[in-house]
Amino acid sequence: MKQIVSNVRQHRFGSVKLQAAGLTLGLGSLLSTPILLAGSATALAQNTNATIRGQVLDPAGALVPNATVVIVEKNTGVTAFRGPTDSAGVFVAPQVIPGTYTITVTATGLKAAVIDNLIASVAQVANVDVNMQIGATSEVVTVQAKGEQLATSTSDISTAISPEDVQNIPVVGRTVEYLFALVPGVTHGGSGDTPSTSAISFNGSRSLNSEILLNGVSMIVASTGAPVALPSPDGIDQVRIFTSNAPAEYGRTSGGVVTANSISGTNVYHGNAYFLIQNEALNANSYFNKLTLVNGAVIPRARDRFFQAGGSLGGPVWIPHLYDGHNKTFFFVNYDRTISNAPTLLSLTVPTAAQRTGDLSNALATTDALGRARTAQRIFQPTGVNSPAFTNNQISPIDPAAARILALLPLPNTPGTYDATNNRYTGNWTSQQAPVNDTLRLVARLNQQMTTADRISLNLYRYNSSAPNPVYYNNPLLNSTFDCTCSNAWLPSIDYTRVWSPSLVMDLNLGYFRNVVIRNPPGAGLNAKQQTGIASLPLDQMPELTSPGFSNIGSDTNTDQLNTTNTFTPFGSVTKTVGPHTLKFGASLRKNQFNSFNPSGNPEGTLAFSGTLTNHGTTGNANTGLADFLLGKITTGNYQLPMPETGRRNYSLGVFAQDDWRATPRLTINAGLRYEYESPMTVSKNIYTRFDPNSGQLLAAGLNASNSLNINTPKIDISPRFGLAFSVDDKTVIRAAFGTFYGTVFQNLGGQVAFPGYDVVDSYNSLGTAVGQPFSLSQGFPLNATRDLKNPFAALVGASASNPFTISGVSFNQLNHLSLVQQWNLGVQRRLPLSLILEVNYVGNHALHLPYVIPVNIVPFGLSDAVTQTNTTTATQNAKPFPTLGSFTVTNDVGNSNYNGLQVTLRRQFNTQLAILSNYTFAKSLDDGSSIFANGVPNGTANPQYIADPALRRQDYAVSNFDTKHTLNIAVVYTTPGPKWLHNIVISPIFYGHTGLPLNITQTNEVPNASQQRPNGDSSRLKLAHTTLNGSALQYLDNPSIDKTAFPLTPTGPIYSTINGVRTRIVETGLGNVPRDSIRAPGEVEFDASVSRSFTVYKAVKFQFRVDAFNVLNHTNLSPPSTSLTVTAVGTAASFVNSSTFGEITAARPTRRLQALARFTF
Repeated sequence: MKQIVSNVRQHRFGSVKLQAAGLTLGLGSLLSTPILLAGSATALAQNTNATIRGQVLDPAGALVPNATVVIVEKNTGVTAFRGPTDSAGVFVAPQVIPGTYTITVTATGLKAAVIDNLIASVAQVANVDVNMQIGATSEVVTVQAKGEQLATSTSDISTAISPEDVQNIPVVGRTVEYLFALVPGVTHGGSGDTPSTSAISFNGSRSLNSEILLNGVSMIVASTGAPVALPSPDGIDQVRIFTSNAPAEYGRTSGGVVTANSISGTNVYHGNAYFLIQNEALNANSYFNKLTLVNGAVIPRARDRFFQAGGSLGGPVWIPHLYDGHNKTFFFVNYDRTISNAPTLLSLTVPTAAQRTGDLSNALATTDALGRARTAQRIFQPTGVNSPAFTNNQISPIDPAAARILALLPLPNTPGTYDATNNRYTGNWTSQQAPVNDTLRLVARLNQQMTTADRISLNLYRYNSSAPNPVYYNNPLLNSTFDCTCSNAWLPSIDYTRVWSPSLVMDLNLGYFRNVVIRNPPGAGLNAKQQTGIASLPLDQMPELTSPGFSNIGSDTNTDQLNTTNTFTPFGSVTKTVGPHTLKFGASLRKNQFNSFNPSGNPEGTLAFSGTLTNHGTTGNANTGLADFLLGKITTGNYQLPMPETGRRNYSLGVFAQDDWRATPRLTINAGLRYEYESPMTVSKNIYTRFDPNSGQLLAAGLNASNSLNINTPKIDISPRFGLAFSVDDKTVIRAAFGTFYGTVFQNLGGQVAFPGYDVVDSYNSLGTAVGQPFSLSQGFPLNATRDLKNPFAALVGASASNPFTISGVSFNQLNHLSLVQQWNLGVQRRLPLSLILEVNYVGNHALHLPYVIPVNIVPFGLSDAVTQTNTTTATQNAKPFPTLGSFTVTNDVGNSNYNGLQVTLRRQFNTQLAILSNYTFAKSLDDGSSIFANGVPNGTANPQYIADPALRRQDYAVSNFDTKHTLNIAVVYTTPGPKWLHNIVISPIFYGHTGLPLNITQTNEVPNASQQRPNGDSSRLKLAHTTLNGSALQYLDNPSIDKTAFPLTPTGPIYSTINGVRTRIVETGLGNVPRDSIRAPGEVEFDASVSRSFTVYKAVKFQFRVDAFNVLNHTNLSPPSTSLTVTAVGTAASFVNSSTFGEITAARPTRRLQALARFTF
């Protein structure tokens, strides 16, 4: 039971007596209050409950003090509040469970007033005015609560998603997170109806830096910052998304805050069973399937099966003759399982039958397939820069291992796309695959009203997912991806609420989150040595083989992992009402554990066939790269002795104070202060090392450094939060707020981290121009690496400039600052006719100290010419600050961003015949590095050309990768009236539309340690007037192969060519003048629709049938084009940027899809 009654008359800062806690505190000591309370009652730092606040007025508009207020949850019969109004006629009921309430108010000389069906949602302050009439108390006046409420006492910007939203709006696979796309200020990867949950940005924030809470417990996976999937729509009650200036109780985020509650049981048994299906027979064929011919016919629709079955049951706990839990003990459970086949079209480039025999005569052609002149590509014997050419490009002898591997590869099965530069076809092997994904979700909740003053809630969420990858080349041994991402998560929590007095409520919560992710290498147990003929392998698995112009073969990085996240979260809150002040104090202590076996390199090994050995040392091409492979001649390679499993540990403390002060009946001030401390990270058993980027010294925990490797974190991070809500009249509210928010250590560091000395890489570096390794592909890897777990320094013995110690992955660095985001908003809400709410907000934020991955121990930019001219490992290493060490990357807090947006929202609550949720956002986001397309990047990506130099990095301040200038979302739910045969049909159309995301034009990195080098020229001239068909691809941007002389971009160097046997620089060193993110991808427009109807089967048993159509108009939304250019030296006197696929679009977002749902409810 939660009872809050205020009996303090003065609107002034006085003393507050907390009788139950035995404390007397003045508001002047507000900062120290949370710390004291943390010792006596741990405080709730992430609230999921609601507050009901109201005032009682008589017919003349005067305030009614000492009126009796009773608030009862309708579905459980539990009394949430009972008490009098204060001297200002105000009542406040904090910490009420989200639900539907009835408020009854009685006062002497006035009729009893009843407000029915008041909805209180997650983390909401629900405001209600109770207007009483003169008459006898025995007379009752009942009114229905207003549908959509104005936010008259809060200043944050948030969006609530109710169960009705999820049940009525068409959502692919009934995935709650996909509704985030309807929230103003949200941009994301993926498509409109299926946004990527790991690539969501709130108001310009970095993706993967937001907080996601279920029942008050964080669901964030430590290695990535991404959340585990939320429960099924039938297991989740309320979701609220804070996008700007969340109250002080929320912290540990530099993005948004999402808080959700699972469903509770009620006094009446209720349940359901549901079945959802998708089938390719109901879908339109994909756009590029219809463009791609296999044996003269278009590729048919891929197998796309989706089946979801589940059910729910909830009610009072009742055991015949033993226990009757009506009005006090309630349970709820939901379980569902989803089995799906996600269609995947693999398009790879494989050698032809002739090429496999060593016949590369196609490269000698002087005209291409279209009759245009081309430069013949002669292939030379791999014996130096003056070696003779192979006769007619006939390569021999073929390495036995190469022959075996080629025999395992499938032959081309489709013509592919013509590559004029190499006179061949790319993407000449395709395979439609549909791996079976299996996901189960279980939600369970038990609520117990122990006494009138004590309530306890037990919650459990269970999630298990198995997502196999497609098998490249239809052969697991050759596959370049791991077999499956298998995720297993548990999230139990317990919440206890105690009413100490009518004006003092305490809430305690203890939560635990565990997530285990397993990835297995694809070739494990397949006897790689015997099948491939490679005599020496680091592991008996296929190594990764790379060659320019061909798809990689074998295990890539990230193919062998076991990552376990454990998060322990005790927290709670104390709420005290004093006159017009609602005071809330709290603290949380989160213990973070991340146990990881996650090699940052490639334990299976990597061998590169660059094509330079058969091209006289000049940059290789697709034909010379294949020749190197056929001959078994290796340019470079490496393998890794992976570090043992490590256990990262840290904790975070958050303490807050919040005062929501109703200064006048029209003005509410929200003032909060939050203190946060994020401890340095340590690693269990001291398996923890890093190189000091300033001295080059290896630091080892417990040996020559502290257990945190001498890394300190800020001791004091203070976050003020201030806002106000001013009611101009009963239809208009002006709101404004400002606040600061801090990021975290764990989310900023990601999963792959290098621990040098434990994480040992043996590299076979370049031996010079046109000089290959002394071992062949058949001979395999010389296995020379050693490791001493008790002495990590031993791994450095023997390191030299000619054989430097290699460091892979991201290394830790000093954390002088955590990410700091300053948020502000100013806006107005207006109640319009027809129960519509219009909201217009200006929203902005400025972020400082964003994490950035910075390369260190690199060649200074001014020495680029010298080292590239020499082109040896030794020369390159001698130009570095620490010649015996390879280059490595560290996380630095140097990133910046800025966001400004206009957000307009029009909504009508989803409990009426006509409901509307629509918004328009006009915004601009700027930063010096970001990412969102393929996946979220918590610690920034190397968008600037030369990220290591602060001055050069600042020159690349530009629009963010996720900047979306215009976004429009419209969702409507309409329930038909009329005769029985037409009545109660629910129709729900939804529209998504946004302008395209920015694209970064890049070229091959020629400057040593460049991050993403760009060319020179005018990128605005790249966009073609009309998108044209190029084989089975669409040409969206100009391509140098169309007209080299008219192509608007030229390469930046240094670029070299061999002239008269001498390596000669033909393009000077420099960075490109093409701006970062200078062009945009195609925009997206999608229209979805849903139609459903319910039928009575028997009494309370009903059957619902529903059909959802996504992209119902089958509008083609194109994916981004390729924007990477390859630098190619041609002959002896010219150079140009080239790529056969530059500007091409080879994929599109989903076409029309249908899903059908059948549901029984009782």
